[in-house]
Amino acid sequence: MSTTSAFKSPRTIAYSRETAVAFVIDAVESTGAATRNDFDIDRIVSIAHAMADDWDMNALQPSTFWRIASSFIKQ
Repeated sequence: MSTTSAFKSPRTIAYSRETAVAFVIDAVESTGAATRNDFDIDRIVSIAHAMADDWDMNALQPSTFWRIASSFIKQ
């Protein structure tokens, strides 16, 4: 799935921590340049959830999401 489609979901979904985790994994792996193992997925989800006050990661601007994700690249 492309990054663009990770941010635009046409379906009605009951959002939860699990859907947020799936969204983050899909987004970080979308270009093929990184894998879920390169990021602290749980911390990204926790911070994004706190900022959006929602489990729907589409509530965040893409630039905000990527700023959060880039803060949790594993060394």
